[in-house]
This record gives sequence, structure tokens and C-alpha cells, in this order.
Amino acid sequence: MKYWIRRLSHPFRGLRYAFTHDSAIRIETLLAAVGLPTVYFVFNLSTSELLLLTFCWFFVMVAELQNSAIEVALTKVHPEHSEEIGRSKDLAAAAVVWASLFGVICLVYVVSGKL
Repeated sequence: MKYWIRRLSHPFRGLRYAFTHDSAIRIETLLAAVGLPTVYFVFNLSTSELLLLTFCWFFVMVAELQNSAIEVALTKVHPEHSEEIGRSKDLAAAAVVWASLFGVICLVYVVSGKL
């Protein structure tokens, strides 16, 4: 049991770091905490619709966490400005935008009653 507790301390430490140092993580969590219940009750969503939107939020959060990890690592490895490092950070940020766009498309689809 100690083994698993020790192993789980790493991801929890990572989440704590993300919540204390990354405003995007905090904002997206707040939006989900307020937005998901609001959309659920206002539009009278089914369980599957709520589940889809929750999965979309998790998808965005995974992309955001990976983006943050890439930015922290690349900044540590290469602190001076580099076009290639900047491009890598831009690509990681693009993944977050792509995931967010997917979430918005799913939200519009669910709210429009097409599901």
C-alpha cells in the first residue's frame, strides 16, 4: 500500500503545481464547475449529454496539463529565446486550442438538441 501511496504522490504534486502556477488550469476548472451544472439544468441534458461534455472538459484539461509540462521543461532546458523552442510551445498551445474547439463544437451540438 505504501508503494501506491508514494506512486500517487507524483501526479497529485503535479496537479497541485498546475493549480498554483497555471491560471488557465484554474480558469478552465472554474468554468467547468460553474458551466457544466448550469448547462445541465438550463438545457435539461440527459446523462449521456452531460457525460460527453464532461469528457470534453477532461480532454481540454489533459491538453492543458501537457502544454504546461512542455512549457516548463523547454523553458528549463533552453531558457534563452529560440525559434524552434517557441515553435514547440506554440504547437503545444495549439493542441489546447484544438481540444477547446472540439469541446465548443460538442457543446453547441448538445445544446442544439441534435444528440
